[in-house]
Amino acid sequence: MRSPYQMQKFNEDDTSGTNIEDYTQLIVDLLSFGQTLCKKKHGIGKRLSKEVMRATQGKARLLLPCQDSSAGRDIPFPVSVSFPVRFRNRIFGTLEIAPDSTHPASPALPLPVAQLLANTCGSLLYTLELSAFIEGQCQRLDSQVNGHLTRREQEVLALICRGNDQRAIATMLSITPTTVDTYRKHICWKLGVHSERDIPLAAYQAGLFSVLDESPSISSISPAGRG
Repeated sequence: MRSPYQMQKFNEDDTSGTNIEDYTQLIVDLLSFGQTLCKKKHGIGKRLSKEVMRATQGKARLLLPCQDSSAGRDIPFPVSVSFPVRFRNRIFGTLEIAPDSTHPASPALPLPVAQLLANTCGSLLYTLELSAFIEGQCQRLDSQVNGHLTRREQEVLALICRGNDQRAIATMLSITPTTVDTYRKHICWKLGVHSERDIPLAAYQAGLFSVLDESPSISSISPAGRG
């Protein structure tokens, strides 16, 4: 089995029956399939592995450590080149590329496409894993919003969700730690939770906070004293 770094050249004629639009559609279809898996709780890796095999017409196989023989792990699969499937520092498995049927010395997919496919699988697996974890934690909470948050409570909530402690929030909002604690208690009651550590999850579940949201009232606060 060759390393992708040992193959410096790739003749595009080896995949003459496929054009860039086909490869683009492959990635688009895989991303769309990933969205359908967001609501699944079990068998996510197995389903994605089967889709990779189907979408690439058997040219690529996604291997994950958690797979059993029913996912095709024990089926003979000639390998021309393989790529780690990872996201940041987390490695999920391996993407194997079969040899081209007409040019066995070359992989069945161009190396840049294979690398992009491996990266896409890594991003999908990370997103799906995180989504399943958050959904499970949200179900554990069983919280219920009991009232609307005031503007100041929304500011305190956003700062709590971003990891700031009570003293840092007091400094950033120019209020006392005791006042922050009062707001925290109000927020806990309105979100239906009993612990501050559950506030971010309850806020996310209720649609009251997103890490992508930078409201003017929060983004304009000085970061001095951030905990």
